[in-house]
Amino acid sequence: MDLSKNIRKKVILISSLAECLILGGPAYGWPSLVFVLRDRGYFSDLCVNSEQVTYNGNNSSSDQNIDSGYPTCAEQDARLQLVFIIGIFGQNSGALIFGFIYDKFGTRIARIISSTLILLACLIFAFSGPPTSNLTFIALHLLATGSSNLLVTSSQVGNIFGNFRSTVIGLTSGACGSSAVIMVFIQIAYNAGISMMASFSFLAGITVFFTINTVLLPKYKFPWPLPSDLENMKPMDYGATSSVNEKELSEFNASGSNPTTTSNKETSWVDVEYKTRLSCLSSLMFLLFFMWFSIIQLIHLFYLGTVNPRLQELTGDSTDTISTYSEIFTALHSALIVFAFCCGIVVDRNKTKVVPVTNVKDNDSTNYQSHSIRSHFDDLQDFIPAFVITNLLTASFSVCSMITILKLQILTFILGIIGRSFLYALLVAFLAFAFPAKYFGSVYGICRIVAACISLLQYPLLQMVQNVFADNFLYIDLLLVLLNVCSLSLPVYVYYFVLKKRPKVGSEN
Repeated sequence: MDLSKNIRKKVILISSLAECLILGGPAYGWPSLVFVLRDRGYFSDLCVNSEQVTYNGNNSSSDQNIDSGYPTCAEQDARLQLVFIIGIFGQNSGALIFGFIYDKFGTRIARIISSTLILLACLIFAFSGPPTSNLTFIALHLLATGSSNLLVTSSQVGNIFGNFRSTVIGLTSGACGSSAVIMVFIQIAYNAGISMMASFSFLAGITVFFTINTVLLPKYKFPWPLPSDLENMKPMDYGATSSVNEKELSEFNASGSNPTTTSNKETSWVDVEYKTRLSCLSSLMFLLFFMWFSIIQLIHLFYLGTVNPRLQELTGDSTDTISTYSEIFTALHSALIVFAFCCGIVVDRNKTKVVPVTNVKDNDSTNYQSHSIRSHFDDLQDFIPAFVITNLLTASFSVCSMITILKLQILTFILGIIGRSFLYALLVAFLAFAFPAKYFGSVYGICRIVAACISLLQYPLLQMVQNVFADNFLYIDLLLVLLNVCSLSLPVYVYYFVLKKRPKVGSEN
C-alpha cells in the first residue's frame, strides 16, 4: 500500500476517534451532569413534602425558610436516577435500531439519523430549566440513543487495519467511553460561571462539524474480510464517492465470504456454524455472552447511577467534596481509551504466531501453506483472558465500593473505569469476530437491547437500598458480586467450544 493510502487510513482513524471522544458516550458522564442539574434545581419541587431537605450542603428541616439555593432530597435523587436509567436504556435500545439500519441501509443513513438525534438532545439541554425538568428524560434519551450509533459505524474502521482489527475496535470503544469527560468540562465551565445553555450550544455546533465523518466513511460499510482488490482502490475509494460498485460491496457484505479464501473454495468457520441470523441469536455462545455482558454492565451502571448518593453518605453531604469527587470520577473516564487499547492488545497479542495444523494431508503442500497459520479458533481462544480480566476487575471494583472509606473511592473509580473499558471493547470485538459480518449490526443491537432491559433493574435495586436496607448499599453490592461470579460461565464455555472444534480446523477453514 502506498503512502497516500496509509495517510488516508490514518485520517479516517483519527477523525473517527475524535468524534467518538466527544460524542460517543457523554451520557456516561452523568455524575458530573447530575451535579449541575441538582445545583440548578431540577426536580427540586419533589422536596416540598420531604422529611429531610438539604440546602447548599447544610442539613435543614423541611420547614426552614432558605432564601438562596435549591432544596435537595432523596426523592430528587431517585428521579434523577430514573432519568439516567431511561437515558442509558436509549444507549442500548438505540444500538438495536441502528444495528438493523446499518445492516440494511449502510453507514451514511445511520449516521445522518444519529447526528440529528444528538443535535436535538444538545438543544433541549441548552434551553431546559427547573420548570421543564422533565425534558431531561427526552434529552438524555436522545443523546444516548444517537451516540450509540457512533460505535456501530466507527468500529468498522478496524477492518482496514488487518491483524490490528481488535486493537482499533478497542480504541474506538474506549474513545466512546472516554467521552464521559465532556460532562466534566461542562461542570467545570458551570462552576466558572459559563451557563449550561452556552455549553450545550457549543456541543451542538461540534455535532454539526463532525458530519465530515459521514463523507470520510463509506456509504455502505467496510467489508470484512477485506477483498483483495480493496488495496488497489483510487484515492477516494474509502469514502462516500467510492468508484467501487456499491452494489458489489453490499453483496459482498451480504455473503460474508472472503474473496481470498473463496478462491480456494474455503469458508470461514462462523459461516458454517451460524448460517442464519436466528442461529446466531439462539446459539449458546450468544446467550452466554449477552448474559455476561448484561451482568457486568448492570454492576457498572448501578454504581454509575448511584455515585452521588454514595458520596453524600460518605461526605456528610458536603457539596464541595461531592463536586470534587464527581469531577475526579468523570475525569478519569478520559483514560478509558487507554485501557480499551490494552484490551485490544490482549486479544491481538498472538495474531502473528504460527500454529501447525495436524490434520492436513502430507502431499497437499498448497493446503498446508494456507493453514500453517493461527486458526480462527486460536483467535477465539485469545478472548478468554480478556473475559476473565474483566470479571476480576469488576469484582475488585465492587469490593472496594463496599468499604466506607472516602479516599479509597479513588481506587474504586479507577478499577471501575478499567473494567468498563474492557467490557465495551470486548462487546464489539467479540461479536464482530464470533459471528458472521453480515449479521453484526443486528446481533450487536439485540445484545444491547437485552442488556438494556436488564439494566432497568437499577431502579428497583435503588428502591430496595432506600426502603428496605435503610440507604445501605452493602447487600445489593454483595448480590451483584455473586452474579459476577456466575457470569464466568462464558470463558469456560469458550474454552470447551474451542477444545471441541479445534480438530476440525483443517476441514472448516
